[in-house]
Amino acid sequence: MSALLMAILLFFPYIDAKLALDLGGWHADAPLADLAALVLAPWGLWAAWRSAWRPPGWQGFAALVAVGWMSAWLGDAPGIALHELVRKVVFSGVVYGLGMAAAVQLCRDTEWLRKALIASVAACASISVLTSALRIAGGDALWWQSIEGLTNNHKTLAVAMAPALVLVWTWREDRVARWVVGLGVVALIVSMSRTAWIATAAGGAYVLSWRGRPLASRPWVVPTVVIVGVLAATYGPHLIESAAQLDALRSRQSLDKRAWLLFTESPLLGGSPGASIRYEIPTFPDYRVNGVEAHGVIQKVGAEYGLLGLAAYGWMVAGMARVTRAHWIWPCFLALHVNLLLSTEAFTQTHWAILGLVLGLAARR
Repeated sequence: MSALLMAILLFFPYIDAKLALDLGGWHADAPLADLAALVLAPWGLWAAWRSAWRPPGWQGFAALVAVGWMSAWLGDAPGIALHELVRKVVFSGVVYGLGMAAAVQLCRDTEWLRKALIASVAACASISVLTSALRIAGGDALWWQSIEGLTNNHKTLAVAMAPALVLVWTWREDRVARWVVGLGVVALIVSMSRTAWIATAAGGAYVLSWRGRPLASRPWVVPTVVIVGVLAATYGPHLIESAAQLDALRSRQSLDKRAWLLFTESPLLGGSPGASIRYEIPTFPDYRVNGVEAHGVIQKVGAEYGLLGLAAYGWMVAGMARVTRAHWIWPCFLALHVNLLLSTEAFTQTHWAILGLVLGLAARR
């Protein structure tokens, strides 16, 4: 079990590090972190059943799945939508949110988990710094770049690393952890991922102090960081007049437009799971982002699951927040969900692996 947990923590930032097989006429592929979590799941599910433990927010999760099931059957492609629902939402919640969390809860001690997380963040930060240096040297400082065999967008590494970095920062401070946090901060800066910057700043406000008090002890600090960060991410490209950043901003606007159209067509249940990728707009300039995932959990859930889905998702997150709010893992939990405001990670390993770890740590007595 410990080897599988370490494998999950090692591979979770890399969505393109996967095993691919051709089985007859069917091509199957899955990220290595997902495969490790799937193998681990029976132990975690058995432990959860024996102890009658349920992860916080499970009622909201169940409601979200129910809404997704209804939306899928009423959508234009029930089979594809049901596959999306099972592969993304059900898989993430059951394998990471329940199975991995229960396995973490059972660990006799967590020091080796802390060290595994530190090693994972150090490796991810090193890869990010090296590839960013090559990208910047090539004249693409403000553009995105894929990393062959690891990710289709280098910013995904920064987004995955941001909450994990906050967790390393708050778990237990020692010299190695401080060095890794420093390396991680450098990696986030040179990645030019505004989403990762905002998430790290929101979580880091609970660690950084001013006049003997954590910045977050002032109730206006974290909301201000998030609001100003989102506004800067939205309008900053106009101020710096970067062609690359303006192009990225217009792409986001096209994605938001598509999410809004999906929502208005079916405001109660949405367009069905996965519709954000399937829905196409034929007119310029919006057609160029056809097939791209919605950038933001509100847009994603609202477009695909409607108002009922948004209510269910909010119920799930609120249930988790009630348990984690008074726990030392709260800064990481907050960073995880601030991340989702501008990212595509809502139902992927890059979000759920750390969330499963956090839920497991919160459940330990």
